[in-house]
Amino acid sequence: MSAVQQGRVAVVTGAAGGLGTSIVEALLERGDRVVASDVSAAALEALQAKVAQASDRLVAVVADVAEPSGWAAIREVALDRFGAPSILVNNAGISPKHDGKKLNGVDIPLNEWNAVVGVNLTGPFLGIQCLAPGMIEANYGRIINIASVAARYGGRLGGLHYAATKTGVLGITRAFAHELAEHGITVNAVAPGRIASGMAAMVSEAVNADYASTIPVGRLGTAHDVAHTVRFLSDEDSSFITGTTTDVNGGSHMQ
Repeated sequence: MSAVQQGRVAVVTGAAGGLGTSIVEALLERGDRVVASDVSAAALEALQAKVAQASDRLVAVVADVAEPSGWAAIREVALDRFGAPSILVNNAGISPKHDGKKLNGVDIPLNEWNAVVGVNLTGPFLGIQCLAPGMIEANYGRIINIASVAARYGGRLGGLHYAATKTGVLGITRAFAHELAEHGITVNAVAPGRIASGMAAMVSEAVNADYASTIPVGRLGTAHDVAHTVRFLSDEDSSFITGTTTDVNGGSHMQ
């Protein structure tokens, strides 16, 4: 039976941002039921209004993914409304800027470092710890962690803390892929290049235009580009793909 017929239960974090919203829409289009998590209640309300036609298959949860209590709330709402999640998309991420620019590593204050590590790295770790037991019980699961091309480039994009956490996401992905494969659970990462989204808007249009000119396909990525890669990796037919990182960057990084 296909995912459309079954309407699997998916959790998407950072769901109310541009990329998160597109991922939610892609999963709803397939027929999944989605638990959308974000730290902003107002942004989640806007997401709910945008996908009002599928409101019976969407529930929003205000939660901080850097805290175990946030994940407990996500799981509780999922179980109460739809049942145990079999898809987890760890999309929540932050990349602080100061006047539109990243700080050099020697200038990053500890509180900013801790905030980035909490959301970008501890969040996916806690999420998998929280939801994987239910997937193990069901002998099925799809986990997709959103990394970044910054994990390939180092601190040239997004700052040292952002690059370090996104590199860590790749390590988490491979380690959990090894541990969970015997339970019918795949764990993969998606590494977007620069995407025309809220994070890219934190720098000037000129900076984005200059960067786009270096991309072989000649443009920034779109949230749609990433969302449909996520949807493929979360499908039942992707069962022989695990521990991988799929680069969605228009050719700006080629392995």
